Amino acid sequence: GEKEKGEADSCDIFFLRRRGEGLFWVSQPQIVMSSPASVTVIWDFQYAWIPEGYDLRSLKTSIESALKRCNPDFFIEGKLIALGHATGDRHQAITMLPDDFELSPVQRDNVPTPDPEDQTALELVLKLSMKVLDNKANVLVISGNHDVMRPINRWKQRGIFMMLALPESSDPSFYHCANVTWLLSSEDPERAAATMVNGGGPIPPVPRIRG
Repeated sequence: GEKEKGEADSCDIFFLRRRGEGLFWVSQPQIVMSSPASVTVIWDFQYAWIPEGYDLRSLKTSIESALKRCNPDFFIEGKLIALGHATGDRHQAITMLPDDFELSPVQRDNVPTPDPEDQTALELVLKLSMKVLDNKANVLVISGNHDVMRPINRWKQRGIFMMLALPESSDPSFYHCANVTWLLSSEDPERAAATMVNGGGPIPPVPRIRG
């Protein structure tokens, strides 16, 4: 039904556009910050896969090392959330994730549209929004999906410390969507050591972290 006048005054609204499906709306009420050092991590493996031969058992440790290059006090809170759609060898690898991952696969048989790519974007935005609304002050999103960049930027504008790790092929305009951005991995040996999968630091310039 129609909103009463002033109904949305206390919250901002953003949307994620779905192809042929209209808009998906998420309300943003007032945020209360949590621990200044804990980081929630959401990995979209559909749009940000790891290098061939990389040991997934070391991924969480590498990510935490990379986070500490931004702020030595940062630590990953709880399990690393892994979501997306995968087939073949990638699907096999995902099903063998360690216990410190929370797996949220997007399957074709439970997708309301024929394209699981749209559903993955929606699932990521939902996870992101629910974590922020659960008072998570620092969030790292690992994804190259252009559909999630606007929501990331909107949470950044609302005072959430948003971090982003991008595939090497990502549009450079994505670098500014979050407070801090990493390169997830690189095929260039000279750049690989500085990427997130190897515990490297973020792309300069790095903002001063509020204590």
